Order: sequence, then structure tokens, then C-alpha cells
Amino acid sequence: MTARSATSPRRLLPAIVLLAGVGLAAGCAATATTPTTASTLSYAPLTCALDVQQNGRMVSFQGHVQANQALSGTYNLTLVGGGTNIRQGGPFSARPGETVTLGQANLSGAPDRYDAELSISVNGTTYNCASNT
Repeated sequence: MTARSATSPRRLLPAIVLLAGVGLAAGCAATATTPTTASTLSYAPLTCALDVQQNGRMVSFQGHVQANQALSGTYNLTLVGGGTNIRQGGPFSARPGETVTLGQANLSGAPDRYDAELSISVNGTTYNCASNT
């Protein structure tokens, strides 16, 4: 009986299957962000969301980005409605795995009174972040 090399095709198959699964998971994470450019990314460098929470008569809006790799860019948070017109934005940076808060506001009333949008631009690509409402 001969010993198999660590680089034999049979030994590499489980690693290839595992990496394919990781790539699929990364693609699923990218669905939370939608690039507005014409190209489709197989791996997004970030995951972002606009969290909306109702607390009694108040509603809070808070933008978040989680970096899948070191990145820096800019963000824009827009809240319009109920006599409100708020625009927040600016630069940000994040380390791999880090979650960063990007803008926040507390307003009176129900969440459906407001049109809320969070967009993030990184390396020339703009991502529109999903809201949890």
C-alpha cells in the first residue's frame, strides 16, 4: 500500500467542496446589499442594513455596515416624511469583521411615516442597504 500525497485529487476534493460552500454563503450575504452599478458581484466586501425600531411613540433609524474585508468609503442616510427632511453622511472605515454604525435618528410616530434610505459607496460601487421594515 502506498501513502497518498497531501495534494492528491482525492485529498483536495473536500477542501474544494468546503470553499465552494463558503463562496455560496458569501453570495447569500451579498443579497442584503444591491450594487447599483451594472456589474454583478459574486462576493460583496460588505453587508449593510438600515435597522428600524419602534419604541412606544418613537421610532429609531440606525444604519450599520459589516466589513467582510478592510474597507473605507462614504455613506448617505436619508429620512423624509412627517415634516422631517434629514440627510446624514460622511466617510467611514472598518476592519475585517467589524460592524460600524453609520448614522442614526430618533423620531416621533410610526416607521411608515418616513421614507428611509441608506446607501454606501466603496471603491466606486454604491450599495443600497435593505431596511428591516
